[in-house]
Amino acid sequence: MPKPIGILFVASEADPFIKTGCIGDLAGSLPKKLKSFGHDIRVMLPNYGSISNRRFQIHNLLRMKDIEVPVASTMEHAYVRSSYLSSENFKVLVYFLANDRFFSREGLYFHPETKKYFIDNDERFIFFCRGVLETLKRLQWQPDIIHCNDWQCGLIPAYLKTLYKDDPYYKNMKTVFTVYSMAYYASFPNSSFKKTGLPLNLFNGNGSDSERLNFLNVGLTFADVVTTFGNKAKRGIVKSPDDDMEKILNSRKNLIVAMNSNNYADQENIAHKLVEIYRNLAKNNG
Repeated sequence: MPKPIGILFVASEADPFIKTGCIGDLAGSLPKKLKSFGHDIRVMLPNYGSISNRRFQIHNLLRMKDIEVPVASTMEHAYVRSSYLSSENFKVLVYFLANDRFFSREGLYFHPETKKYFIDNDERFIFFCRGVLETLKRLQWQPDIIHCNDWQCGLIPAYLKTLYKDDPYYKNMKTVFTVYSMAYYASFPNSSFKKTGLPLNLFNGNGSDSERLNFLNVGLTFADVVTTFGNKAKRGIVKSPDDDMEKILNSRKNLIVAMNSNNYADQENIAHKLVEIYRNLAKNNG
């Protein structure tokens, strides 16, 4: 019997905790299907203030507090809470990465009344991406695969290939980056570069132009495998109007996998395809 795969499924939302669209649908359902196949899968989300601790029985993890996460020129502190995604026969452990300054507000990406995107979304998701990796070390859990969903997780593959590449703890971790749309709001001013802590020369032709930091471009550039779901996403990723993105996609076209399913509800097919991708990546570690 094949060895179970260790998978950290990272997303910015997941049903039933909080959801605005298809990311939330898939992040809330796919991990349960993968768990039913016998794999060690866990989920990590931001701890938004609008998630009900009482309803979902979310608890603080006592040993998971005061985790230092560098953002810009400051050291932010994360703490971790936990709950479960439950199905009839399986429970998937869910970690919530918390920071009051970044996530204890109403709204996920924009203000619910003004509909304007938060001006610190770059710092919020720089914190989330780097905080995911710092949390893993505190947990003392080494997954084979970190599955990053959409732009909010786009810096994780780059961190693993640069700042964390010489740390043996992360040596064998591989990344899958799933793209849901070519979102313009994944792009931030040039000043965001320094906030990441990543080597500035890394972005020369790799994940940005001279003016912007694009989280999607970074994920597309540094992930070990890129996936899309359905025809709409496939058309979007192939026909991106962004010149830099087009160059990246052309250079990495052999590593882009489009799911056969056009239906987000086709969990069985999607899960089997992902397991094939995960297993190939994990096998290459050996």
